[in-house]
Amino acid sequence: MSRRPTTNRQSKRYSVAALYMSMGGVDRDDDIDDALAKSQKLLRQLKTSISNQSKHNFVLEKDVRYLDSRIALLIQNKMGIEEQHEVATRLDDATGVVQSSGELYLERKKSELYGNLFFLLQSEPMIIALLCRQVSMGEIDSLLQTVMFTIYGNQYEQREEHLLLSMFQAVLASQFDAATEFSSLLRANTPVSRMMTTYTRRGPGQTYLRSCLSDVLNSIIEKKDLNLEIHPLKVYSELGLVTDDDESSITADEAFQDPRVQALVKPRLAQLDVLANAVLDTIITSLPTVPYGIRWICKQIRLLTRRKYPTASDTSVCSLIGAFFFLRFINPAIVTPQTYMLVDKHPGDKSRRVLTLVAKMLQNLANKPSYSKEPYMDNLASFVNSNRGKINTFLNDMCEVPDFYESLEMDQYVALSKKDLSLSITLNEIFTMHSLLVKYQDKVCPQEESHVAYLLRELGKPPGQVQRSKNGTIEIQLFNLWETEVGDVDNNNNVDLLRADMIFMEAKTLMINIIRAFPTGHSIMKRPLDLHRIADFAGSCGETGIVKRGIKALSLLEEIETSNPDDYDLLVSEVDYELNQLGSLRESVETEAASLQKVYDIIKEHNEYLKSQLETYRSYLHNVRNHRNQHKLIFKRYTPSQLARDNIIGKWSIPKSRLGNLFVSIVCPAPSTFVFSLIMKGRPEPIFVFDFKLDDLLEIKDKEIDMSCMVVNVRGLISLVNRDFKKK
Repeated sequence: MSRRPTTNRQSKRYSVAALYMSMGGVDRDDDIDDALAKSQKLLRQLKTSISNQSKHNFVLEKDVRYLDSRIALLIQNKMGIEEQHEVATRLDDATGVVQSSGELYLERKKSELYGNLFFLLQSEPMIIALLCRQVSMGEIDSLLQTVMFTIYGNQYEQREEHLLLSMFQAVLASQFDAATEFSSLLRANTPVSRMMTTYTRRGPGQTYLRSCLSDVLNSIIEKKDLNLEIHPLKVYSELGLVTDDDESSITADEAFQDPRVQALVKPRLAQLDVLANAVLDTIITSLPTVPYGIRWICKQIRLLTRRKYPTASDTSVCSLIGAFFFLRFINPAIVTPQTYMLVDKHPGDKSRRVLTLVAKMLQNLANKPSYSKEPYMDNLASFVNSNRGKINTFLNDMCEVPDFYESLEMDQYVALSKKDLSLSITLNEIFTMHSLLVKYQDKVCPQEESHVAYLLRELGKPPGQVQRSKNGTIEIQLFNLWETEVGDVDNNNNVDLLRADMIFMEAKTLMINIIRAFPTGHSIMKRPLDLHRIADFAGSCGETGIVKRGIKALSLLEEIETSNPDDYDLLVSEVDYELNQLGSLRESVETEAASLQKVYDIIKEHNEYLKSQLETYRSYLHNVRNHRNQHKLIFKRYTPSQLARDNIIGKWSIPKSRLGNLFVSIVCPAPSTFVFSLIMKGRPEPIFVFDFKLDDLLEIKDKEIDMSCMVVNVRGLISLVNRDFKKK
């Protein structure tokens, strides 16, 4: 078995295998065509595709959130013509194809200034950290889009990931410094909490959620008739014990005292305990697969908490770690697994309630539980008490990851020596970042002599946003105008980078790529390896790429031997060792590629889901706008008793005591098009809404439509709309 060579010299060197995997190497292998190179190229393509698709999904999710609220107003006939036009424009922009930006491409001087500005923003995470602390909730999504998916958009590239984490460290440190109460840390909805949630939605986080939670959540959803409701009032109502007279007077405590309620709740509590323990055990055993970045953020939370509150108990410290890991990462995926593409089908009402209760149990376990708002959850306190030690151990183990400052220093050094750094970015992302920097300049870069302040002066007034249809993606070249090293990530972890280490690393990479370019068993590869002979042979072989490597390698080998002959012997040993690792490296690359292919397929599937939502909104709005001027809007309202009497609703799964607070509205916004809404008095939004066309109903006239809380008789519904919506 080949063993890694050792030396007494404490050199800052890295395995070439690690360089290949992180894409941070000093000599790319694009022109090498062996099996490993092909696997690596596929892996790089997948990582790029995942990063790009994640960004597209983030933008679509913003559009869907906006349109969700606007369409609800339209359904209720509360939107004016101008607002309809605004929504239509947003839909056209969201679902349309972005054209080339044509004449809007940046002029050369502007492009160079922006290239230098974004190099500084990428390389100096403190600048973005300062900006993130200033922006409002209304501005944070646009900033996050640029930071998370563009500036640090290569989610699997080591340098960008570590710079992004450095930015998080600075933002969290500021959050802790400004905190006045322990209980409010990391729990309120702020720009910082939105940042942390968005970070978990990147590719590595989605990969983990899929591998960890899919099986256990699917097993719960498959039990679609499993009813584990434990809220005393809901169980009391479920048993038919509530009447219109006592509905508002009975309390949850009084309901729970009823023996019939207790008889139903007790076995449900036991089942919930089993399910929650199964989910918890799945999460705990998945610790080795939790993404490094998420674990490192947990580590910073623990470090900052102990520094800010040195007397805080271990349980209190773990509660803050849990506030991030469970509240911002795990629990949203449990409560709405379909939006994370974790389950094969949408959960029904009963399954959703089970998932919500399990998530509440996990959150109470990770946090200091308070049952003041939901006293009935106190009945599950035994789950919290029996698992407290286990969860604290898990959260502390989560934090046991090494820091990255040394490797980041090396990556920054390499980045400074590169001449081909570039960034794919849209015009509006450039202009938004420019505008935010100008708006908050007094907080982000108040010193007039700072590099960012200089660039902002040269750039002048930020341009306005371009139309989305013209918001093309451009490539800007990143470079450092001042040709000096970027600032240290952490002065306390400053690493003494020696030129000899860089030469050694580059020589090793070049030699391995040269050897890989020749067929296995070539005479030049005889052991012990003669690196001078191999490099000289490569320099005169006739293939341009190999020749360049050979000439460069000869120069580096001479410099190594001149400066320290012992390093040459070490280099031979390390090259030999790395060559022996290439077989296992290929296997690991292929395994990772297979895993990422599944992630990419899921992200693409989610993209199609988001686009289908937007297309539904577009069709609905199109019908409303096309027919509103020619069609008189007809609105009808019905009570449950009316619909039952006319044989339109065959079955209700809503307690009789609540039917008096419900009514059904049917709106005809366009000929033969209807919107059916179930509305509860006092609630601002309908319980559910669905729209249908008369032609569609006629095709299924002998069937029923199950809407979870009611079953609609299609033939009866057809009779009703023909009777009440017929033109006079």
